[in-house]
This record gives sequence, structure tokens and C-alpha cells, in this order.
Amino acid sequence: MTRFISLFSLVVTLLCTPLLGKAEGFGINATRLIYPEGATSISVAVRNTLSQQPYLVQVAISGKQDMQTSTPFVVTPPLFRLEPNSVNQLRVAFTGTPLPGDRESVFYFHATAIPSSAKTDASQLSKDVQAQVRFGVGSIIKLFYRPASLSGSSAPAQKGLVFTREAAGVKVSNPSPYFINLAGLTVGGQKLALDTPAALMLAPFGSHTWSVKSPLAKGSQVQWRTINDTGGIDAFNAVLP
Repeated sequence: MTRFISLFSLVVTLLCTPLLGKAEGFGINATRLIYPEGATSISVAVRNTLSQQPYLVQVAISGKQDMQTSTPFVVTPPLFRLEPNSVNQLRVAFTGTPLPGDRESVFYFHATAIPSSAKTDASQLSKDVQAQVRFGVGSIIKLFYRPASLSGSSAPAQKGLVFTREAAGVKVSNPSPYFINLAGLTVGGQKLALDTPAALMLAPFGSHTWSVKSPLAKGSQVQWRTINDTGGIDAFNAVLP
């Protein structure tokens, strides 16, 4: 089993850009997961849309995208065979390890699939992988743990970002206890880059500052787009004070 896990880790490392939940063949039937405090478990489905190719699939949850940290969540089953044209339901359960109660916490759900060309029983899974691997595919989506005590909801939080002019740019603050995932940001006609994790996702009570090519005037238009709980895109606008 140790060699099997190492092989999956190697495949994940070779996948420079993780696939989102809509890849042809293997994929996750969600773009993000919300785990409400108090839930016994939540479900997530993985699919194989190929007509003849089965996959050997390993799933796990980590505190970072590199899968190097442990988390207070378990996924069952952690390892299984996914037949052609099929969907498997997985269960994610919280182990009870204390997490902050005044804000969301974020984790990463990993699903890694390696093609298999012949049926094998569970006792032969690791041998099958070692003998037949040619390439692998991987998907990573975010898992948000949402405390029951949080006021409001994530919807007004996405609209409630605060924009402040800085000497060389614009500061965007998130005064809410929710993570805000940006899908686009334009200020004063300048499209700002979402090219780092800190720019893509504003932490609860956190902020990020973007530099701009030209000074921003008072009253400059701000347009931003966010990814909501269901994976859809919401658009907002405001003016710089």
C-alpha cells in the first residue's frame, strides 16, 4: 500500500494544473464542497464518462493543495475502482477536531485516477497500478468548513467587499467570516491579475492589495465577479471612495 500511495503522489506531482470538476472521462460532480458544522457527513460524487476505460481512484483531503498536511476529515471509500459510464458516491465526515468558530476554514478535496485496462479484485489493486499505469488525471476542489455561529450568509459577503485607494494601487478587504473566491476584478478600467492564491481567494477578515498601472481617481468604477456556493458566477459593481 505504501508503494501505491507513493505512485499516486507522483502522478499528482506530474499534473502541473489540476483539473476542475468538468473534465471528460474522470471528474468530480462538484466545483466546491460546503461542510456545515454539526453535519454527520456530506456526499460528493466522482464520475467516469468513458465507455470502456475503468479507473483506479484515490481520494483524500488536505489542508493545502500539495496534499502534505493532515486534516480533521475522512473520506470513504479512500480507494476504489470506478467502472466505465458510472458514478460513485463518496462520504466526507468530520472527525471532531476543533476548528475556528468565528470564520470558515478551507481544505482541499483531491481525487486522483489512474486508468486500468482489466478488471481486478481489491487485493490486486496495487499490482494492477504498478503494472499498467500510462498516465493519470487529477481533480482538486475546495472544501469549506462553515461554523453554525456565522452571521448572515456567503451571498452578501461577496457583495460586501471594501475597496480602498492606495498610493500605488487598490486594497480589497473582506470584512466577513467567509472566504471570497474571485473570478474577475476590474478597477478604473484596469483588469487586475488573479494570478496568486492570495489574489484568487480573500480570507475571512483579510485583504489583498493590487498594484495598478495608473493612479485611481475617486469615483472610479469597480467591477468584480465571485464564485458562489454552487459554483456559479455572481457580478457586482461599486465606486472607489
